Amino acid sequence: MVAHLLRLKLRLLGNGFKRSPWQLVGVIIGGLYALGIVVMLSLAGWFTADQSDLRGWVAILAGSVIVLGWAVIPPLITGVDLTLEPQRFVHFGIEEKTLARGLILAGFISIPAALTLLAALGFSTIWRLDPAVFVVGLLCAVGTWLMAMFACQYLTIVATALRGKRRFRELSFALLFLLLVGLGPIFSTIGSNAESIFEVLVPISAVLGYTPLGAFAAVPGALAAGEMGMTAMYAGLALVYLIGLYFLLTRATGKATVTPPAAQRASSAKGLGFFKLTPATPAGAVAARALTYWFKDPRYALSVIMVPMLPVIFYFAGGSTGSYTMMLLLGPMIGILMGFAISADVSYDNTAFALHVLTGVSGKADRLGRVMACFVLVIVPLILAAVLPAALTGQPWRIPGDLGLSLGAFLIALGVSSIASARYTYAVPLPGDNPMKTPPGSGARVAVTQLAIFGIMGVLLIPTLIPYITGWVMHSSLAGYISLAVGLITGSLMLFFGIRIGGRTMDQRAPELMQSVMINR
Repeated sequence: MVAHLLRLKLRLLGNGFKRSPWQLVGVIIGGLYALGIVVMLSLAGWFTADQSDLRGWVAILAGSVIVLGWAVIPPLITGVDLTLEPQRFVHFGIEEKTLARGLILAGFISIPAALTLLAALGFSTIWRLDPAVFVVGLLCAVGTWLMAMFACQYLTIVATALRGKRRFRELSFALLFLLLVGLGPIFSTIGSNAESIFEVLVPISAVLGYTPLGAFAAVPGALAAGEMGMTAMYAGLALVYLIGLYFLLTRATGKATVTPPAAQRASSAKGLGFFKLTPATPAGAVAARALTYWFKDPRYALSVIMVPMLPVIFYFAGGSTGSYTMMLLLGPMIGILMGFAISADVSYDNTAFALHVLTGVSGKADRLGRVMACFVLVIVPLILAAVLPAALTGQPWRIPGDLGLSLGAFLIALGVSSIASARYTYAVPLPGDNPMKTPPGSGARVAVTQLAIFGIMGVLLIPTLIPYITGWVMHSSLAGYISLAVGLITGSLMLFFGIRIGGRTMDQRAPELMQSVMINR
């Protein structure tokens, strides 16, 4: 049975490459990128081998990053391959222990897992000057890799069981938001204290050596230093952690194979919600539905958090460089990003897109309703982001230009997205999935589509950019007002034609769009 499960996982992995040429291209590009990182880590280990005072704590930090990365990123952020999810075997009646062993081993069969093992082994060249320590380092690299895989599988099972609970999804999303917002202060602090960072990392690595994160990685360093007692202690701790984690994983996997998924209960609805606030027209109904998604669907929330996150990141980045110029571009950045957000509206609908097809809503009403929802949410933060930076820095002459570029970028982005989402769809996280999950095989296609959309937006924004840049260079408010006028005119025209062309395209392609979003491609 274990061998059968392994063959099944290999066949699933191989068949995944045959689904579409885009998937194969994405795997090749991602694989080359990952191999480049593996080579860089191997070279870093090779050239650090003669730094005896650095090798020990650097190896511990590297091992801890590998384990922590696998323990946090796949289960809680990006998602993992759940083709052999334990709960899918509830109805097969396979012996619990046998199935658990097979599923655990199958979890090691993936391209990221193989590349991680290569990276860990490659970095072990940091011990190449001492053959005995080098052999131990290779064995401990494998141990670190096993610890990472076990931690990932165990936390994935736990997160899968909890993800059905709304409070857990909200809490995990809040933590993700805090992490993203905290990136600016973290990088700013690191940049301003680069000289003393080593004084902090050394004691941190010493603590990590006693934890499951860095226990295996600490063994070669202690052996190279001739500390046999510490070597034995680290090795003992590492084995205890690994065996204990395997026991927990086996127990959790076995329990998951006999526990059916928790029944989902729909929350009770009170009142009409946004439907009582929008016009009683087809476009108003679409806008109310879109607003509901904007406030309750975590996939849309990823776009919303960009609004408060960008000022924080730009502020701390400016603090480290001494220049706050990027703060003056907040308005255009928010306008482009939020206008682009509705380019995936149809893809996010999935099976719910049937509402738009079966009820006979015209494409124009559909496009207009989605634009209305995004406009209502973004217009106030957009104006504040365009006006406040110039006002607070004592440059009032900049306000007309900043406002014109921001509004122009937002309106143009809405128009282009209205056409793009009616013509092109791509794989996105399904409703209820982890919003950070990347569906397999979608990377290259999504990248090309989004790059083309942004390129078109940039070309259409050139007429507004010319007077804007002129006003910036000459400190001219007149050029700023010209930029405001041009931005409003070109943006309004693009939005008008975007809704019209996008609506006509949707009317012509509604069956094809419905088929595409239902199979999520």
